[in-house]
Amino acid sequence: MKNFILILFLFSFLFLNNSIFVKSIPCKIAVLLSGDFSDLGYNYQFNEARVKTESILKLTDFSLYYKNLDESEQLAEEAFQDAISKGANLIVVASSGQTAMGIKYANLYKDKDIYWIIKTSARPIDDLPKVAVLDFNTDRAHFILGYFSAKMSKTGVVGFVSPGEYMASNGNAYYLGALAAREDITFVTTFTGSWFNPEVAYKAAQMLISNGADFLGMSQDDMSVQQAVIDSGSLGLGVTGYPTRLTFGSANIGLSYITDWTDVFIKYASHVINDTWPAYDYYRTSLNPGGSLLFDEYSYLVSTNIRSIVDKEINVLKNESFFPFRCNPMYIDIGFKLNVNGCISYKEFESNNQVLKGNKLSKTINFGTYTIPIDFVDYSSSMKYGITITSAICIFLCILSMIIVMVFRKARIIKSASPAFCLLILIGCIIIFIGCIIFSQSPDIENCRARVWLLSIGYTIFLGSLLVKNWRIWLLFDNPKLKKRSITNWKLYPFVAGILAVDVLILAFWQGLGNIRSESRIGIDSLTKYQYTNVCTSDDQGAVALYILLVFHGIKLLVACFISFKIKVVDIEEFNESKPIASSVYIITFCLFIVIPLMVSPQSIASQVTTICVCAIVTTLISMILLFGSKFYKMSTQGLALNQTFASNSKSSSFSQSLEKKRTGEEDDSESSEDNGKKVVVTQQSVLAHFSSDTEDDVENDQKRQLEEEIENVDENQEIIQENFEEKSVSVVQSKRLSNQLQGEVEIDSNNI
Repeated sequence: MKNFILILFLFSFLFLNNSIFVKSIPCKIAVLLSGDFSDLGYNYQFNEARVKTESILKLTDFSLYYKNLDESEQLAEEAFQDAISKGANLIVVASSGQTAMGIKYANLYKDKDIYWIIKTSARPIDDLPKVAVLDFNTDRAHFILGYFSAKMSKTGVVGFVSPGEYMASNGNAYYLGALAAREDITFVTTFTGSWFNPEVAYKAAQMLISNGADFLGMSQDDMSVQQAVIDSGSLGLGVTGYPTRLTFGSANIGLSYITDWTDVFIKYASHVINDTWPAYDYYRTSLNPGGSLLFDEYSYLVSTNIRSIVDKEINVLKNESFFPFRCNPMYIDIGFKLNVNGCISYKEFESNNQVLKGNKLSKTINFGTYTIPIDFVDYSSSMKYGITITSAICIFLCILSMIIVMVFRKARIIKSASPAFCLLILIGCIIIFIGCIIFSQSPDIENCRARVWLLSIGYTIFLGSLLVKNWRIWLLFDNPKLKKRSITNWKLYPFVAGILAVDVLILAFWQGLGNIRSESRIGIDSLTKYQYTNVCTSDDQGAVALYILLVFHGIKLLVACFISFKIKVVDIEEFNESKPIASSVYIITFCLFIVIPLMVSPQSIASQVTTICVCAIVTTLISMILLFGSKFYKMSTQGLALNQTFASNSKSSSFSQSLEKKRTGEEDDSESSEDNGKKVVVTQQSVLAHFSSDTEDDVENDQKRQLEEEIENVDENQEIIQENFEEKSVSVVQSKRLSNQLQGEVEIDSNNI
């Protein structure tokens, strides 16, 4: 008896713990997603179910996931192959885009212990008992959201955004739901061409909103459409399967439907573990318990009355035999025949790719596939206006300075600066400022070429004229032998023209060889793939000319530094422009050290243009102030001093140094010179420098006046002149000059200084 009881006890224990007899198979899940699981939508919900299932069933083989498979077929192929090679035996194909590929691999490995959950609306024709069909049917959910939208709409216009015409069924369900709530509703719709394209979806939603829609449904895998609705000030809808109010807040989301796939994953994973897979299984979502489809709570902004009405409609749709989204006479208008129940079949409904055309009270507008227009992104208006206005003010100052120079050209300070070259310098400045205005405008082929030519030529005229006129000062004052040098403007103009010709030649070489032009580019700076901007560019061959041009301008700056150094010994203040030139070169060089690193470092095209223009304006304007501001200030404070001569007691010039040598005995015959018993003594007197006009007529008048003065004063130094004449056979004029030198008075003819 005891043995019988013991046997009965063991039998009962084994029967209650039948898991001992059940074959346990490790389950390794692989989920293939259309997009990224961070979308807080469709892909997120599938990945969340994978994680929860792994935790609840305590799976020892960690599951796998593959994302963004809709991007390319090759990526999807690699995902299938990788999942199989890593031992996955429950593969979930969550994207309709990979349905065909999933069926292909299910056929290839149908003799293996690999089980499949494939999202599709009908069983495949192939004999695949290990494939369970997941019919994700959101038609009822979209119908309810359309119903809710029409009840909430203030404009009487609702819309729908879907990936393509092949998903017209969801849009039609949404529209029929809205029509059930409001018979005069207007429905607008468009397609994005992709399940996951946030930029296109957002822009498409904005387009529908601009056409009056204040509520939008969608079939996208992300919330871009609803973000556009929220940004417009209306309530969004949760249509990705995620409780969207948790992200956007209850104040922004009116109502959401939720998809919870955890029960589905646990169900089929358990079948794999227990080796009880239901052959040819078919799972269809519904609003009933266990149907993976439910609604979240309403926004607190939704009235109690609307909540009650919508809840009643939800309860009605829980009846699986009621299909308001398939039963409507409008299907006849797009080529379908209704059955005896006044409906089209489920297969016809799912395969339909036409938007319903509306009726007498309600209309629909199909905008077709939406394409984001490629927008041109120009320089900012503030930058354009800022540079243009500043340059225009600088041009006005240049013109005003030119007028002052012309009107007061006889004034001592202007006359000493050579009015003709002052005008050339100001013309160069005007060209630079015009170049800055053009530089700040939208690039095109003419603009790209003009900006280079104007800036380069402007700086060449500016620096070239400054160099040449001060080179003359250097030659006249660095004259130890006191030779008379006649350097008129007409002798200097060819030098300026030569410098300008070199610049023009280099620019022509650059334009001809480098093909300076404007190009449209995308993907630079902060532009999206739907934006483009124009930039100036040239061929690689043009880089050689560019480097030559930079070296050319660099040489001009070095020469300017050299001349500035040489004329700093000029003891007549009106002729000494050493400090303004040195300061101008310093400022230009300093800006170059700022511009070059900024041009090399990563920054936007607009920032580069702004930097170049600002540096060009600042350097040119400051140079103008240094060169002309001090002159105009002295004219206003010290007077014009028309046709006056210039005097200096300084001994820094070559003339003063030469005479100083005579005074101090540094030369062999400096203290005295004896010729036929006569002595010539050099007295300590101030050195006077008489300068003639800047015009050729004034040069002739000065020469005549000088000759007359020399003839009148011949008698005063006749004895000395006679002795020098006998020994050196000098002319009367030369004798007078020698006499003046001996008296400590030196006459210098500047000839157009």
